[in-house]
Amino acid sequence: MKISTIIILAAGLGKRMKHYTKKTPKPLIKLGKETLIEKIIKKLEINGFKKIVINIFHFKEKIKKKIKNNYKAKILFSEEDVLLNTGGGIKNAIELLKSKEFFVINSDIVWEDKNSSPFEQLHKFWDSNKMDALLLLYPKGKNKGDYNLNSSKRLISNKNPKYIFTGIQIIKSKVFLEMKKKVFPLSNIYKELLKKERISGIVYKGKWTHIGTLDSLKKQKKMLK
Repeated sequence: MKISTIIILAAGLGKRMKHYTKKTPKPLIKLGKETLIEKIIKKLEINGFKKIVINIFHFKEKIKKKIKNNYKAKILFSEEDVLLNTGGGIKNAIELLKSKEFFVINSDIVWEDKNSSPFEQLHKFWDSNKMDALLLLYPKGKNKGDYNLNSSKRLISNKNPKYIFTGIQIIKSKVFLEMKKKVFPLSNIYKELLKKERISGIVYKGKWTHIGTLDSLKKQKKMLK
């Protein structure tokens, strides 16, 4: 892939995980023998990423200690003194990313890519002339939806959305540099790009799960047994 830089969003407090995150940051919750973030980094290396930036805040020293230099990819930490939210966290890491366009991934997701790599799927569809962001979506199932797509795969926000955002995307650095605020969610950028018709989406062909609650964690652990 031409885009070989990615940022892992790992700064959140993980409050919905209750007792799990009182002493441990959410990315270090174990699934099987490995933590969530270790599983993600290994898959990123398999997919050819050369530079991995991780933004950290909650129990950041524990994350740094766990990751160390155990990987072939160049790993950099973007440390936050105050929680900057998802958009602010990426803006704070722009100088480390040093890329006009890059991937972003949440640290609390699990996916199977035996037959379909989410990164290859995004990369093949990415068109920098038509897009400033490209989101990987998934059928909402029983969840509350986020977006719909029009016939050109452009993202649209309307009633009864069919898809949820997986937490994986390609986005341009310029959209963060245009934001004056230091603390803001990624949704602020999406709203602006929706107005400009510069944000698209594609539906992931593989299996995907968000580890956002205790129930989702328990279900995923059962699947591994």
